[in-house]
Amino acid sequence: MLSLRISHSGSHVEAILDGDGSRVTAKREFVFALTPQEAENIRWYLEDYRVYPVDPQPKIAKRIENRMAEVGQELFQRVLEGSDVWSAVRDRLGDTRIEVETELGDALVPWELMREPVADRPLALSVPSFVRCHSRPALRPQAPQTAAGKPRILLVICRLQDDGVPFRSVARHLLRGLTDKAKEPFHLEVLRPPTFEQLARRLREAKARAEPFHAVHFDGHGLSGEVFFENPKLDRNAQPVMAAELGRLLHECGVPLLLLNACRSADSEPPEQPKTATDEHQQIREFGSFAHTVMDYGASGVVAWRYSVFVDTAAQYMADLYGALASGLPLGEAATMARKQLSSGLREIEDWTVPVVFEAAPVQLFPKAADAVAIKLEAGTRGDSALPDAPDVGFIGRDETILRLDRTFDEQNIVLLHAYAGSGKTSTAAEFARWYRQTGGLSGPVLFTSFEEYKRVPQVLDEVGRIFEGVLAKSGIQWLTLDDGHRRDVALQVLRQIPVLWIWDNVEPVAGFPAGTASQWSAAEQEELAAFLRAARGTKAKFLLTSRRDERDWLHDLPARIELPPMPFYERVQMTEELAKRHGRRIEDVEDWRPLLRFTDGNPLTLTVLAGQALRDGLKTREQIAGFVEKLQAGEAVFEDEASEGRTRSLAASLAYGFENAFTEEERKQLALLHLFQGFVAVDALRWMGEPAEWCLEEVKGLTREAGIALLDRAVETGLLTVLGDGYYRFIRRYRGSSGGCSSSITQ
Repeated sequence: MLSLRISHSGSHVEAILDGDGSRVTAKREFVFALTPQEAENIRWYLEDYRVYPVDPQPKIAKRIENRMAEVGQELFQRVLEGSDVWSAVRDRLGDTRIEVETELGDALVPWELMREPVADRPLALSVPSFVRCHSRPALRPQAPQTAAGKPRILLVICRLQDDGVPFRSVARHLLRGLTDKAKEPFHLEVLRPPTFEQLARRLREAKARAEPFHAVHFDGHGLSGEVFFENPKLDRNAQPVMAAELGRLLHECGVPLLLLNACRSADSEPPEQPKTATDEHQQIREFGSFAHTVMDYGASGVVAWRYSVFVDTAAQYMADLYGALASGLPLGEAATMARKQLSSGLREIEDWTVPVVFEAAPVQLFPKAADAVAIKLEAGTRGDSALPDAPDVGFIGRDETILRLDRTFDEQNIVLLHAYAGSGKTSTAAEFARWYRQTGGLSGPVLFTSFEEYKRVPQVLDEVGRIFEGVLAKSGIQWLTLDDGHRRDVALQVLRQIPVLWIWDNVEPVAGFPAGTASQWSAAEQEELAAFLRAARGTKAKFLLTSRRDERDWLHDLPARIELPPMPFYERVQMTEELAKRHGRRIEDVEDWRPLLRFTDGNPLTLTVLAGQALRDGLKTREQIAGFVEKLQAGEAVFEDEASEGRTRSLAASLAYGFENAFTEEERKQLALLHLFQGFVAVDALRWMGEPAEWCLEEVKGLTREAGIALLDRAVETGLLTVLGDGYYRFIRRYRGSSGGCSSSITQ
C-alpha cells in the first residue's frame, strides 16, 4: 500500500509519497485558518441543525455545506493541486494510506474535509485509511499483541453536575440496538464508579489477569489538555485529569486505543441559526489537543470527536468501528470504513467529518477473520420477560434519570422514582433495569411487582418464590409449603446472597391515593411492607419503587428520592417523529410543532395524545397548530386540582380534548362504562352488558364485537388503553363518567 504523508510545520506543508520505488515530495508555504464565524457555522450545522430542521434552517444548512466543500477544496489546492505527488497518486487512491502529521495547533484545521475538485470527493472517503499521526512521541507506543478473542472495551461515562448531556449516549444505542448474536463479537463493560482512581484499579486488575482492555472509551467533557472524571468530593463532581497522566496509565496497562466523544446536551431548544461567533470552536480544540497529547505519551491510536455529536451518529460509527476491528482491520482502515458507512447512510447532515483518527502506525488488534464481523444496529430488541414492554414508539431518552438512578444505587439500595401521571415512570424503571444488567451493574435477576392491585407482603414475596423456586428446592426448601413468617425469612436469606433489582411499581395505592382516599391496605399491612424494605436494606438487593408522589407519609426517610423531570425538547422532537411514523406521516408534514411541544410540559402521555390528535385531524400549518394549542390552553382552566390527582393540567386538558373530539356523545356514554372494569377490559364483556335479557344497558344495546373493537381501538389512539390482543385491552388511564350524560374525567 502506498503511503502519502502530509506534514505541517510552522508556515510550510510537505507532501511525501512512499511505497512504490522512488520517493516523491512537494513542499509549499501554508497558511490556513477558519474564521470564528465559519467555525460557529459548522458547529451549528453539526450540533444543532438536525434537532429540528424547519424553514429557513435547511437553506442555512445548505449554504454551510457548500462552504465546507469550498474549505476542502482550498486545503487541497494549498497542499496537493498541480504537484508531482498528486500526479503519482491520483489514480491509486484505492491503495493509499494518507497520514497527516500535525502540530498541536492543527486541532482546528479540518483536514478530513480535503476535497479533490475534479472528482468532487473528499480524500478521507477515497482511500482505505485516512489518519492523523504524531511522529515524535515522548513515549514510544507499545506494539499490541495480535490475538484471537473479543475486543474488550471499557466504557467510562462521566457527567458533571447539571451538564445536561444524555448519560448512556453511545452505550445505550449500542446495547439496545444489538441482537444477542451481534453482541457476541465484543465485550463492553461500564466503569462504576467513573472515577480516575477506579479506572486505574480496573485497568491494572485486567492487565494482572492477562486480560488487558483493548480500548478505553471516554464519554464526557474535556478542556484543553485535560478531561474530567467524576468525583463527588470535588466541585461540580469534576476531577480534571491531564492528558499526560491518562496517556501514561494507558501505556502502563497495555491499552492501545483511546476513544473520546462528547454527545450533545438535550436540555433546551437549539438556536434556529448560528450564533454570532465567540470562541465556539473550543470543543474542537479541547479533544483535538487532548488526543494529540495522549499520542505523545505512547498510545497506539486515538479516535476523538471534535463536536458534540448526536448519539445515533456516535453509536453507528462505533458499532462499525468495533466490528471492523474484530474482523482484523487495523485501526486506520477500520475507522475510515466506519466513516464511509456514515457518509453513505443517507443522513441529514455530513457528520462523517466529525471523527478525528490518530494512529502512530497501523494497529491490528486481531487476526484477519475469514468473514467480516458485522455489528448491525436494529430498531428494537427483545426485552426482559420479567419487565413490562417498552412503549409502542420505543423508549426515548430519560438519560438524566438513568444517570441519577445508576449513581444513587452506588450508595443506596432503596430508591423511589416519583412524578406526575403519564411521565413514564414504569417504562423508565424497566429501561433502567435492562441497562443496569447489560452493563454489569447487576449480576442477578430483575424482579417486577405491580401494586395496582391489592397485595400483602406474602403475595409480594411470592415473586421471590417464583424466581428462585428451583434453587430453593435443591436446598430442600419447598416454597409453597412455607407459612408467611418463614417465607419472609427465606426471602431475606436469598436476597442476602444474590444481588437482584426488584421494581415495586405504582406503590401510591398502598397509603391511599389520592390523599385522603381509603386504602385497601390496613395500617398494619402498610407498616409490614415498609418493615420488609427496612429489613432488606442489609441485603444485596436493590429496590426501585415508582409512585405519583414522594410517599414521605408512608416511607418517611427510608428511600432515596428521585423526581422524574419533564422530557427535554430534543426528546420531545424524537418522540413526535416516531409518532408521525406510526401514523404514516413525517414530522416535516407539519410546519411547526414547537408550540405543541412546549404545551406538553415534557409529559410523554400528553405528547402521545396531542400529537396523535393533531395527526388524525390533519393539522399542517403553523396557524392550525397554534389554534389547536389555544383550544387546549382554554381547556386547562377547567382542571384546577390536578396536582392532588398526581397529574399536570396540560395532561388532563389533552386527554379531555381527545375524548371530546375523538368520540361522539353516544360513544362517550359507552366508554363511561369502562369504570366498571378493573385493570383490564374485554370487548365481549362490554358487549354482553347490552344483550337482550331481563335487563341490559341501553348504552351498549346491540353493540357488535366488531364495533366494540373499533371503539376500543380508537380509545387506544387517545391514550386510554393498550391492546393485548383477541379483544382484550389494558388500562393506561381510567375513564370515569356518567352513562346517563356527558360528564367525564380521566384518571390514571
